[in-house]
Order: sequence, then structure tokens, then C-alpha cells
Amino acid sequence: MTVIYYFFMSVIVIYIAVQILQLFSLIKYKSLKYKKFKDNELPKISIWVACRNEEKNIAACLNALLALDYPKNLVQILVGDDQSTDKTRDIILAYCKNHPQIELVDIIEDKKNLKAKARVMAQIDKKAVGDFYLITDADVEVKPSWAKGLLEFLSDDMGVASGTTMVKCNTLDGKMQEIDWAYFMGLLNAISYNGVPATAVGNNMIVKRQAYEETGGYGEIQFSITEDYKLYSEICAKGWRWNNIMHPDVLAYSKKTTGFKSLMHQRKRWLSGGKELPWYWWILFGIYAGFFFFIPVILVLKLKVGLTLWALKFIIQTIQIRSIYSHIDEKMPNLGTMIIYEFYLFIVTVSTAIFFVLPIKTNWKERKY
Repeated sequence: MTVIYYFFMSVIVIYIAVQILQLFSLIKYKSLKYKKFKDNELPKISIWVACRNEEKNIAACLNALLALDYPKNLVQILVGDDQSTDKTRDIILAYCKNHPQIELVDIIEDKKNLKAKARVMAQIDKKAVGDFYLITDADVEVKPSWAKGLLEFLSDDMGVASGTTMVKCNTLDGKMQEIDWAYFMGLLNAISYNGVPATAVGNNMIVKRQAYEETGGYGEIQFSITEDYKLYSEICAKGWRWNNIMHPDVLAYSKKTTGFKSLMHQRKRWLSGGKELPWYWWILFGIYAGFFFFIPVILVLKLKVGLTLWALKFIIQTIQIRSIYSHIDEKMPNLGTMIIYEFYLFIVTVSTAIFFVLPIKTNWKERKY
């Protein structure tokens, strides 16, 4: 038992140390834009939106894209409808009639063994005319500054960059997902700030056309259920630099995932796609999950030690989240909400780890992978 105790203690102490390193990375980070554009200097952009059965969300998404602070004659909006069975396609067509910059792309079966969003992207790219591709999802609403902001953070040697996405919802579970997304974005950015390639967020992403074409595009990239990471890694492998951006100008708001089962499938999809991540990522995942599996044992063996470590972790985590909210200029959740989030994080982390190893296929957009 002594050996197990010290092993568990070691994992927990390492976890707290990693938290402290992340915190310093976030505090020292300063968002500096690389360039400013005048309207006559702005490039042509193509915005890609993948959707399937999004009749409740697609209108809000398109309205936000139409409200971009960007010359309309330089914006192409390509909406790939992946065989929706609801009214999604009809809504898109209605927008196409009134807004010539919006174009519907009907997604069909192909012979490249692509699935899900990767197949949508591989067919959308045939229509794209922009010098830069901006990618989002049908359940996301971007800010008016989004397109210009992403461009301004993309230096000449960068092939891909990713903005910050948050869940925006006033329900308790929505608020928990909001904090969780913010916390994840902080982790992603802290790693990126230290010069380590991480990943891109597929609903808030910019890709340079030249970099995309060098990879062969989604039609040539081996299929992955997390198509955003796959494209990101292929672009980095070609020698392009990357950026992960935490700034209010590139903030996007996503709808919450409804239902605990759907949340588990979402997390399993992320982890399944993450199998291709470098080994050190999985050590990091293990340390993060290990805290929540091991701290109950420490509490049983030595209550005061366990409570002290958990309190220290909570304090550092709260400062981290405050720093993140400060960077993106969003209102910080109150202390009571943060305490509830700690229990939410415990339940979701443990449940995700268990659900991930169960022999259950990932259910996403009413399809199994």
C-alpha cells in the first residue's frame, strides 16, 4: 500500500506542477497581431461550413457570417450539406437566393473512403476560390471581427491557425461546458506558446490555400474522425508554422452538447482521433485523468493531505481559468459556479476515461464510426 500511495502521490504532484507551468505560460502570454490590413489589401477568403441536420442552428451561423466586418465581394461562403434529413438544405437554399456569396454544396458518396466532416471538406474544397480557407461549423456563431482577426494573426510562414471557441449557454450544463471549453483552450494555447505543435479547433480555423494544396487536401489525407487535427498535423509536417490564438477578435460561440451520452460520444471521438498524437500527449492525458482516479485513494489514506492537494489544484485551476477569461474578454464565472465545475470535471473526466475503453462505436451526427 505504501508503494501505491507514493506512486499516486507522485502523479498528483506532477499534475499540479504541470498546472503551474501552464499558468505561467498563460500569464506571460501577450497577444500581438502580426499585421493590419486596409480594406483594399484584404485577400479573397472562402469560408467552409459543414452541416448535417442543423435546421435549428444553420440560420444563426449564416447570419453571423453575413455580419462579418469584411468586404462582401471578397467573401465566399461554401455550405456543405451532408445528406441532411431535416430542413437544413431548404434553409441554406433560401439564404443562397438572397445572398450570392453563399453557395450550397450537396455532399455525395465518393470512392475515397472518406466519412463525416472530412468527406464534406474534400468536396467543398473543389469550389473554393479564396487565398485563405476559414473553417467553422453550423452550430457556431463567429464574431464580426473573426475573419480579419484570424488573418492578422497568421504570419507569412504560418500555414494554419486556430482561434478560441467557447460554449455559450445559460443553463447549468451549458455553463459547465463553457468553462470546460475555456479550460481546454487554455491548455491548448499554453502548449502552443511553448513551441510545441498541438492541434487546431475545427470549428474556428484558418488555413492558407498554398499550405492546404501542398498536403493534397482532404481528398488525399488519410481519413481521421478528428479531421481538424489530421489537416493541422499534415500542414505542420510540410514545414509550415502554426498558431493557436487566444484573443477576443477570433472568439466563436458554439452550441452546447445536449445530453450526457452525447457528451461522452463527443469526448470519445476526440480521444479516438487523438490516437495519432505524439506519445507525450498521452502521458499528459494520463496525468490529467490520473489525478481524478488517484485523489479519492489519497483522501481515504490521508484525508488532510488529500484535501490540501485538491485545494491547491483548485486554486491554481481557478487562476488559470480567470487568466483565460481575461484574455478573451469574457465575464468570469463566480466562485460557486467554479466549485460546481470542479465536481463536473471529476465526473466527466472519469466517465470519459471509462467510456473511451468500452467497445462502443462513436456515434456522431447519427452515424457510427
